[in-house]
Amino acid sequence: MTRRKPETKVDLPVDKEKWHPSLLAGPIVLISTRSNLGDPHAASKSWLTMVCSRPPMLAFCCKLSHRTAINVLETREWVMNIPGEELAPRVWAAGDSVSAAAAEGSEVGGWTWTQSSVISAPRIQECRAHIECVLDSTKRFNADEMIFFGRIVAASIDESLTRGSPEERYHALRSLLYLEGTLFGVIDGVKKLPT
Repeated sequence: MTRRKPETKVDLPVDKEKWHPSLLAGPIVLISTRSNLGDPHAASKSWLTMVCSRPPMLAFCCKLSHRTAINVLETREWVMNIPGEELAPRVWAAGDSVSAAAAEGSEVGGWTWTQSSVISAPRIQECRAHIECVLDSTKRFNADEMIFFGRIVAASIDESLTRGSPEERYHALRSLLYLEGTLFGVIDGVKKLPT
């Protein structure tokens, strides 16, 4: 085993926005919701994580003033859509301040809405995978930020991503990782520990 040579440590501020490089890369997803009136909405989010395996649950953080939070609080459901690298510019442009109405299957904000397996919030056809969630609980942090805990009720993935070795599947997924500002990464290489 090769040991890394000790280096002098430099203190960083606790504000994540001042970390260069960012110490915590996070997945970038599109969260799709539907309002009580049936209007679909999608917004990019990166403050999210798995929180439990039994029952399977995940969480994301959002400002209460965002349409995503409003819709989740109204309908108690959402879809976490996993975009591939080719969608990065469109994902970055997917803000969270405006909702637009559309019929099922039509495009709003450039996304094609499709029926989810279990819930009424739509999936985004352009994305490679989808995790359908129902709201379990919330935790408010300040006047305008809340974390939403969701129970996973269904998951789906492009059929093409079910073939090949695990390494090939991760490489083909090309999911996005948020670094900082307008910097993002993708999984270009997958390594396996020696047995």
